[in-house]
Amino acid sequence: MEERDIQFGTDVILKGTVSLPKQSDGKLPLVVIFHGSGPVDRDANVKHMQMNAYKMLAEFFALFGVAVLRYDKRGAGESGGDYFETGMWDLVNDGAAAVGAARELPEIDPERIFLLGHSEGCSLIPPINKQVKAAGIILLAGQADNVRKASEMQAMLLEKEVTEMKGFNGLLLRALKVHKTTVNKQKKLFDEMVVSDETVMKKGFTKINAKWAREYFQYEMEEDLAAITCPVLAITGNKDVQVNPEHVRLFAEKVNGPAEAYNVGDMNHLLRDQEDPVSMIKLKSIYKKSLTKPLSPEMLSLIRQWAEKYIL
Repeated sequence: MEERDIQFGTDVILKGTVSLPKQSDGKLPLVVIFHGSGPVDRDANVKHMQMNAYKMLAEFFALFGVAVLRYDKRGAGESGGDYFETGMWDLVNDGAAAVGAARELPEIDPERIFLLGHSEGCSLIPPINKQVKAAGIILLAGQADNVRKASEMQAMLLEKEVTEMKGFNGLLLRALKVHKTTVNKQKKLFDEMVVSDETVMKKGFTKINAKWAREYFQYEMEEDLAAITCPVLAITGNKDVQVNPEHVRLFAEKVNGPAEAYNVGDMNHLLRDQEDPVSMIKLKSIYKKSLTKPLSPEMLSLIRQWAEKYIL
């Protein structure tokens, strides 16, 4: 594929990459990729985790003639702005601007712009789509309701795992009340952010993007999901512990366009197949091993089949 830099703006300048298939006939369809949470760059990388998933997806789409626009999130990579001062609605406006920039590209068919969200990106797409009216939507590893519930689910999974853990490690963690402390601290922090009007909160030496969390906690996506009338593909792995795998069905039920929903047996939140059983305690080591693997072949096959119906 051929790649070239692109930049566009809202109240800040955002920079990214357009990937184009080397050979094409006529105007191309294009997929805009929307990031997961954190200060994520155009390739899905953060400082301590080189995921490269969005670059891999761009290469995958190029194989069958689809262009891709991916960009550095506000406050990450080469884009302007401050990540910690960024709210949900800033990200929505940035996403709509990315679609606008894609529609201006001379090689691209402006009526065939598709949106692909990963994790947080799945929560951003419904309000972005209200502004841009996409030709189709792909939702990977998303939560089909309030983002706070996904975070609370993760804490409950940790609590359950510690409660059921056998052997000395289980006894030690329960004695230290690790699971109870985590749940209580999370609830206290979330409650503080909801009533605060601070953009950034500080806990010790840690900065917390309170505006971002507060706007997400206040946002209910059902109305925006119902406004989606274009084709939708939702895929989540059964080994995903960061969102509820069952929500893949909720996406399909709540939109008003033709929708397909699939669970991929061994796929985790990084869109890779995982041999290990699910574990919140061992999540970092599991993710580290996952990064050496390709994207889930089953997920890519499902995307390709859907693309043949709605993109090509």
